[in-house]
Amino acid sequence: MEPSGRPGGNSDYLSAPFVAVPCDLLRRFAQLGLHPHELVVLLQILASGQTEGTTELSPHELGERCGMSSKEVMACVERLVTEGFLAIGERYDDQGAHVTYFDLQPLWDKLKGRQRMVQPPAEKDLVSLFEEEFGRPLSSLECDQLRAWLGEHGYPEWLVVEALRESVLANKYSFRYIDRVLYTWQKHNVRSRQDLEQYRAQYRERQAQWRGESQAAPPKSRSRSASPRATAREPVRDERYASFYELFPD
Repeated sequence: MEPSGRPGGNSDYLSAPFVAVPCDLLRRFAQLGLHPHELVVLLQILASGQTEGTTELSPHELGERCGMSSKEVMACVERLVTEGFLAIGERYDDQGAHVTYFDLQPLWDKLKGRQRMVQPPAEKDLVSLFEEEFGRPLSSLECDQLRAWLGEHGYPEWLVVEALRESVLANKYSFRYIDRVLYTWQKHNVRSRQDLEQYRAQYRERQAQWRGESQAAPPKSRSRSASPRATAREPVRDERYASFYELFPD
């Protein structure tokens, strides 16, 4: 049997990883309200998940793959999240470090023609979470404080949970401490998870800088003032009273 005359020059190329993209996404992305550069961002996230097994991409990495700056790509990400095409997930890795990743489930829900169900703040679940961390039932006043945070103050539930996590890590099981954390974040315009991560990073930098300066600063030398006895001039003995000095020595 004669060998096929088809050239084998594409063998290396065909052995490289491929990415599966739904045809519906390519055909309907404009109809869904996606801009071409936003589609590129989504495709790069999809490619990373399929070929590398992770969507934990930094703004710099995602920008390089999309041919954009970090600022431009994060503006796309922000709009994709706002419009319900993308979500930002959070987890802790094996070393206990806090990492974020991109979640494409909202995009698939859009393609399937259904809006992803966003659960409203579940007060009962939040109360259970606080009681589990505090190790005791919450009082009625504490439950009222929870409702005030979610309602009157307008804090999103995820932010309250993050503040609870801060209190646990600091070993401060106090509603007053959590309220102070939420107030500080609000004062620094923390509105999203990205804002919170940026604030935490800046806070760690300030702490590291402060520790470095405190360790590098030489200890202040305390100059001892000379003792009055040491600085005082010795009295001059008057030899006319030598006999007195013999009877009453110093």
